[in-house]
Parts: sequence; C-alpha cells; structure tokens
Amino acid sequence: MRKPAISIVTPVWNGLPFIRECVDSVLSQDFKDWELIISDNGSTDGTRDYLDTLVDPRVHVIKQEKNLGIHGNMNFLFSKASADVAYILCADDYFYEGAIGKIINEWKLVPPDTGFIAFNRKEMLTQHINAKYGYEVLPKVLHGGFAQLAFFLFGNLPGNLSNVSAKVSAVVAGGGFDKVLRYAFDFEIWSRLSRTHAMVLSDTETCYVRRHAGAATLYMNKHGQLLNEHIKIFEKFVDELSVYYDRQSLVDYFNISVCSYHLRDSIKALVFGRLANIKRYLTVESPICWPTWRRLFGCLPFALYETGRMRHVNARAEKLLKEFEKKSLRDKPKEAA
Repeated sequence: MRKPAISIVTPVWNGLPFIRECVDSVLSQDFKDWELIISDNGSTDGTRDYLDTLVDPRVHVIKQEKNLGIHGNMNFLFSKASADVAYILCADDYFYEGAIGKIINEWKLVPPDTGFIAFNRKEMLTQHINAKYGYEVLPKVLHGGFAQLAFFLFGNLPGNLSNVSAKVSAVVAGGGFDKVLRYAFDFEIWSRLSRTHAMVLSDTETCYVRRHAGAATLYMNKHGQLLNEHIKIFEKFVDELSVYYDRQSLVDYFNISVCSYHLRDSIKALVFGRLANIKRYLTVESPICWPTWRRLFGCLPFALYETGRMRHVNARAEKLLKEFEKKSLRDKPKEAA
C-alpha cells in the first residue's frame, strides 16, 4: 500500500469532550493524503465509545489493554506511523484550517538533515520574557553544540507536544521517548535529537494548544518530581558545554534560572499546604546544584521576584551566546544514527 504523506499521531486518555474537536479538525482539512493514528491509553470516560464511531479508513484506532504512560504511548504511536514524517496532535488540541498543507510545505523547505520542526513559535511571545528573548535571538535552524546551548538557556524550545512534527526514522532510531522520565520526556527527546539532527523553529501556526483545568501539565508535577528530571537533563548539558565554558558559570546559570523557578513553585505549593515540593527542593543533591543553604537563600530573591529573575537570566544568556559566537562553536550536526 502507498504510504501517506504524513502520519498524525494522537495519544489520548480520558479525552472527552475535546477529542471530538481534535479528530474533526483533521477530517476537515483540505489536504487529504494523511493517516490519523489514535492510541487510547485505557480511557474510562466514554472516549472509547466515541472512537468506535469513526469510520474513515484513514483513521486507525488502537485501544491499549493497559496504560503505557504518555511516553510509552508516544513510542507506540511512532512505531505504527507509516509516513516518513509525523505530526503530534494531542487529544485536547486541534488543527487550524489548512494546517496539514502548511506542515507538508514546510518540510519541503527545511534542510535535508532536519529531524523535527517546532511550529507555533509566536506562542513564545505570550509567555515570560526569557521565552520572548529566546524567540528574538535564536536563528531558525539549530543543531549540534549551539542547539544544546539554546536548550540549556531557554528550556524546552518546542513547548507543547502538539507543536512538533518529526521524522519518524529520527525518533525511532534515536531510541524514542525516555521511558524513565514522566514529566520532562519531551524536553529530553528534542534536546537529544538536536545533537544529531537539525531542528527548525517555525512561526507557522498549525494548531490551537488548549489550556484547561484537566491538562496534564497542571497535575503531573504536584509533588515536585519535575525538579529531579530537570536536574538529570541539565547535568548532561553542563557536562557537554563545560568543554567550551567555565563550568561554574553554567552551574550558576542553572541554579538561578531553573532552581529559582522550582523554588517559586515550591513556595506556591506551600501556601496551599503542600509540603512535598519544598521537601524535595531542600533534599535534592547533584553536582550542578548549589549547596542546600545557598540554593535556598541564593535563589529566594529570584523566586519571589520573577521579572528580576528573568532579566538576570537574560543578561547571563546574552553573555553566553556572545561567547559562543566568539569561539565559533556553531558545529555541524553529527551523522544521524
């Protein structure tokens, strides 16, 4: 059978009522050469009953017997994708009119070694000033050492999963989504793939990323688990970038930028009587973390004054970016695995 031009992959778990709008946005596209693969991760809210009503032959529904976790479900979806490229469309989001055609056209314009495209970049302009600064200073195409620096300075550049279209072979050959990480798995895979493939940051608007009370981002980190996963990811960044920079300056940036952010979240949780976050913050250990007393008192002013933290972080980021340019470290990506 001839493979489609693109695979739309949709993970879902208890996706009502939004899954209907998500699927309808695919079915109504003017570009028709696609397949939609939906993997239900054990829904109990009626989602499976709705999926049973779908009759379009381009729509493939798989019902998991047990919950695979979001990372496991994503790996399953990419293993089933028939096309060379896939677009991740989460069940609570939906495509804009003409989106698939725009995605296909974008892939025709990017460098041949591109591993993934992060769409909807203008969304960054609505977020904090660190994200806005990253939007202003980063080039459209990133790879290798410069991509690692960009992820280190500005975090998960693609943002939501629904912003990303990736080459299926790049994701599968790269080992897929980390099965250990539950909260920062998307941050980890995109930064990992950018070591061996070019990544493209695109302003093209493809989908609406919905914010709602049931969104996973609002409940998955209630006990501060994201801090441990960020530490694991940033330890690798610091080790790699230490070849080019003073290690202590990288450690200081991490603590002011990332640890202050988590301390801010811990204080918010403390106000509502949740102690787990601050306990984790005070007990976590890592070579890239300041000692506990310094991490508490040194980060506290930045945690309490968000704008001040962002301005300080941006000033440090500007310095590191200039050093990168000065040392001509824009290395080409390694050969894909």
